[in-house]
Amino acid sequence: MSGSSSGGFIHGILIGGGVVFFVAGILIVTGVPGGVLQPASGGANDTSTPVETTQTTPTATTTTAAQTTQTTRTTSTTTRPSTTTARTTTTTQTTTATTAPSKTVRYRVNVGGRRLSSSDTGPNWLADTENGPVRFGNARVSGSHTNRTNDPIAMTPAVPAGTPEAMFQSRRYDADTKNDRTDDTEMQYRFPVRSGKYEVRLYFAETYLGNSGWNDHKKEGPREFDVEIEGERVLHKYNMYKELGHDRGTMKSYTVTVRDGTLHLKFLHRKEDPMLSGIEIVRVNDGNVNNSRDGSDGTDGWSWSRDVPTQPLAAVTDSGFEPA
Repeated sequence: MSGSSSGGFIHGILIGGGVVFFVAGILIVTGVPGGVLQPASGGANDTSTPVETTQTTPTATTTTAAQTTQTTRTTSTTTRPSTTTARTTTTTQTTTATTAPSKTVRYRVNVGGRRLSSSDTGPNWLADTENGPVRFGNARVSGSHTNRTNDPIAMTPAVPAGTPEAMFQSRRYDADTKNDRTDDTEMQYRFPVRSGKYEVRLYFAETYLGNSGWNDHKKEGPREFDVEIEGERVLHKYNMYKELGHDRGTMKSYTVTVRDGTLHLKFLHRKEDPMLSGIEIVRVNDGNVNNSRDGSDGTDGWSWSRDVPTQPLAAVTDSGFEPA
């Protein structure tokens, strides 16, 4: 019984194997759809690792690193034949000689006082006293008078070096008596000069009004007057005491142009009497005028009738000047 069984078993295997090979042959000939003979994916008995096909899009990854980059620049130098052009530069240098105007003192008058010697090479100070007034003024017509003091006189820095102190110690004042018209003409001076530029220096000192006693300026003043040179008003309501105080001298300078051969000065009343201590007339030479004849000592260095033929001194008494 066991023999039959064994033979039947073997016979069954052979038959089964034949069927399998038969079926396999048919499949090979006819073709089998993909995946039939392959194990089912994800089966319970599947111990293999699935292979996944991943389609990857290439991504460019830029990594920035801190780097020290040395840049080497190559400068290409092209050597060309040098061409030298000789240039001649002409420089014209203009030299302008600037010369300070020269000044020549033509007249000096010690107004109200005696003749004084100069301390330089210029003319002396002409006398202009009560009994001997200088011929360039109108003392007798204007009714002006003189006086003097022995007080020491201090001087401001405006006074030129070498100016005598004695010049400030004398004075001429233009009195104006009430109800008397004989002295109504204003005090004036007139100097014959060549036409041109002149510096007029006027010297002032309040030697009369003081701050106490009989001449207290509060009782007697203040003194105020105007000054005209060549018709132009150069001082208006000038108050010497307010500016200088008592017994202190100063100089005021004005530059004018004379066109008619005569330099005119006029002193006009405001309050009290105009007062003056000295006059200097200085010729200013700008280099265009020949001053060879200007070396005057203040006594009218040339003939009045020759240089100013249309204005003889005796013909101007109607304007307050006395005959020569």
